[in-house]
Amino acid sequence: MAQPNVVGALQQKARAALEAGRFEEALTACRNLLAFQPNSPDALAVAGIASLQLGDAKKAVDYLEQAVKRAELPVAWLHLGSARKTLGLTEQAMKAYRKALSLKPDLTPAAHNLGALLQEQGKHGEAAQVYRAALERAPTQAAASTWRNLALALEHTNEQEEAREAYRKSIALDPEWVLPRSGLMRLLWNMRDMERLLVTCEAWLRRRPQDTEALAWMALAHAEKGETAKRDGLLDFDKLVAVYDLPPPSGWSDNQTFHADMAKHIYAHKTLKVPGADHPTYHHPQLAITEELLDHDRGPMSGYEALVQAAVERYRQGLPDGHPVREHWPKKWRLSVWAALLKGQGNLVPHIHLDGYLGGVYYVRLPEVTARADADQAAWFELGRPPEELAATAAPVTRRIQPRECRMILFPSYFYHGTVPFEAGEDRISVAFDVVPE
Repeated sequence: MAQPNVVGALQQKARAALEAGRFEEALTACRNLLAFQPNSPDALAVAGIASLQLGDAKKAVDYLEQAVKRAELPVAWLHLGSARKTLGLTEQAMKAYRKALSLKPDLTPAAHNLGALLQEQGKHGEAAQVYRAALERAPTQAAASTWRNLALALEHTNEQEEAREAYRKSIALDPEWVLPRSGLMRLLWNMRDMERLLVTCEAWLRRRPQDTEALAWMALAHAEKGETAKRDGLLDFDKLVAVYDLPPPSGWSDNQTFHADMAKHIYAHKTLKVPGADHPTYHHPQLAITEELLDHDRGPMSGYEALVQAAVERYRQGLPDGHPVREHWPKKWRLSVWAALLKGQGNLVPHIHLDGYLGGVYYVRLPEVTARADADQAAWFELGRPPEELAATAAPVTRRIQPRECRMILFPSYFYHGTVPFEAGEDRISVAFDVVPE
């Protein structure tokens, strides 16, 4: 039998290690403790929590189920729910969260997690009830995330004013968090409350003048209000869109060789794939996208990066002095680069790049139809048209640009952009980039 001081020391060590995030150490201490006290609910609970943090959800369930059989531990039930959720045991996870709340009604994380699972199942009304109860029971523990999740649930139950207020409270608790601001802007658009949408965008832009989404919403809201001059000030194609026909980068004698190397690299890239049907932007059965092309084996992408760096600086220098896009240019930024391959047909639906400040696209291979005068601008690049699902009522101001191999188009990332559909027997390869503020 272990001496009490040994058991006490192990208990203290396990809890201290868990609180400090030293999960391996906590698990080892619990195992040693369980050798002396195999039925200790506290040791089993700490071992389960540590196992979950170490990525072993199955072992975590084993430990935590033993713990809750021996004592009514709300925190153990909470983590048991999370472990079961990790294993895809959704119904069992919800039972665990409900049990945790029955034992400790003000255990906000259990309410938050239960509500999130209910929302995933489309049970938004029930989720809203869970969030409201949590906020009533523990108002001082109210988190921005709980208010935001309540707002999302209320949107689905068509309680728009209540959702707006929930977003407002989420923002008050965490003024720098992007997601509730984004949700509120979308909600106000859906409510067709352009006045409050513009006020919300302006307030957010005072904090983050580079925010792509707020600028996009402002342009749409001005258009809906018939304020075309303000819309056109934001969507100034003449000042803010640049088109460069570029020579090959250093190391390539001609563009034909450079593009052949680029195409070979893209076709062989291990991340090239058709995005899933649930992807909001990049889904078409004939559209394949790569992930980041500036990671690791760059090959010809090093030459492309040099082209982009030079083009971005040329663009920046060409902006008028005092123009907001120039004034708010990020002090530190990085490039993100990816390729889009349309296999003989298809298009990119209108979208914006939420993480970017400046966007661009360069053409490596184009179908013959792109250059035909009788093809109604098939496969051309288009700026300014919002997505159909936004149901904008104002007629959009748009510009189409003919793609050409060696051509690079640059534009602010808040400009909606896409491609005109086409059908051809040839592939269309473009390489896009974002200037991402850091």
